[in-house]
Amino acid sequence: MSARQVFVRVVIYAVVLSAIDAVSGRFFQASPDPSVVLFLGATAWVSYRLAEARQERLAFPAGVTMFVVYMAAFIVWARLLVGWNRSVPWQPRSTTWVVVVVVAAPIVAYVAKISGSTARTAAAARLESR
Repeated sequence: MSARQVFVRVVIYAVVLSAIDAVSGRFFQASPDPSVVLFLGATAWVSYRLAEARQERLAFPAGVTMFVVYMAAFIVWARLLVGWNRSVPWQPRSTTWVVVVVVAAPIVAYVAKISGSTARTAAAARLESR
């Protein structure tokens, strides 16, 4: 798959996941936070799968792109949904929370890239040993 196709898919996935997160959060509570597990999990998933598919050079940038687009889209969705279900605008918990999340995303993407490469290598070694 070309780099363009990878990044188009990453952007689409990020926008869709952020919409699901924003709407479900507004449905269950009036002032939702983005799901940390969902956006960091999506970041890891993209990096892991690309590295596993022999596209290591795209794994890290695509993972970070997933995080950035996800958070930006979540903020937009949260702004659009203000007032629905008597909800208020989303505000990050604190500056520290934002810093921790922003620092964690590239680390998660890099670790997932390494894990994907390792999984691919291990699978190839198992096939060779048969």
